[in-house]
Amino acid sequence: MVEKKEPVVREILSTRVRPELIKKMKFLCVEENKRMNQLFEEAIELLLVEYKKKKGRLFD
Repeated sequence: MVEKKEPVVREILSTRVRPELIKKMKFLCVEENKRMNQLFEEAIELLLVEYKKKKGRLFD
């Protein structure tokens, strides 16, 4: 019997990425031995942390 999986919640963000950054990410994929999606997720998490820090300062 197949179990039903929980639906995946995805946020769609509209953005543009400079070609130089994509080239750097490809290089890091080989160097870090990770998939590009993993590196993008890590980068986005770091950006969100920085954003929350700055946002918190604005409203203190």
